[in-house]
Amino acid sequence: MMCAATLPKPSKQVKAYGQPTRGKTAPNRLRRVDVYVCLAHAELLSTPSGLVVDVGFGAQPYTTLEMAARWQAYNPTLRVLGVEIDPERVRAAQPYAMPPQLTFMLGGFNLADLIGAQTATIIRCYNVLRQYAEQDVQPALNALSKALREGGLLIEGTSTPSGGMAAFDVYRKQDGALVHQALVFATNFHQPDLPAEFQTILPKRLIHHMRDAAPVAFFAAWQRAFAIAQGMGIRSRRKQWIAAAEWLTENSDFVFDRRRRLIERGYLCLRTPLL
Repeated sequence: MMCAATLPKPSKQVKAYGQPTRGKTAPNRLRRVDVYVCLAHAELLSTPSGLVVDVGFGAQPYTTLEMAARWQAYNPTLRVLGVEIDPERVRAAQPYAMPPQLTFMLGGFNLADLIGAQTATIIRCYNVLRQYAEQDVQPALNALSKALREGGLLIEGTSTPSGGMAAFDVYRKQDGALVHQALVFATNFHQPDLPAEFQTILPKRLIHHMRDAAPVAFFAAWQRAFAIAQGMGIRSRRKQWIAAAEWLTENSDFVFDRRRRLIERGYLCLRTPLL
């Protein structure tokens, strides 16, 4: 049986790139992100002894533990690494570690300094960059991408405190560069004001551009699609979501992931760039 690779110990001279965030978290806050990966990118979870990283897990390691439980169900050899820039949070997480399948390390966006020659299949950086200045977002993403394998995914975004809604960017590493693949909107259908509520949790790169032409046009089209669904007498929030997605796909200039299993589970994956 092949032994899983272990992570190297980083040099004590390496300074973590980033700054501590508020660290607020809660159980199941990133469930919608974890499920999206299982539905849309399960092939990346099957890599033998693959490495996935949760950057900025917060004051408690809920998100990393839940990522491990959900994704290792697909692949027990998958290695999960939780990274935090706050030493106290890393110390608090250590009792939950189960090396080599689940580990916690002190670090920041310069993830490549932590894992050395190894590369990650998936990096998730969630509810972190929203607390940074807009001009700091792309440099942080670029730093994270150095630790990402060719063809791997970087997921960055924001959720509501409960995790009932999430909005996140999906990037793929292609030819050594990060390429934006999709802006994903996710819901558990319990919100009364869809899709407008998503405008409060957009990724940092978008929140100051909501008056730009493309975001305005997209949300107007999506709102119209919901109004049409409601006008047809559809009352179920899930069915409204599905009908609105179908209308947008057929009647707008925006491009979406058409996979039914995503739409029915509460995911709208926009492939057309808004910036």
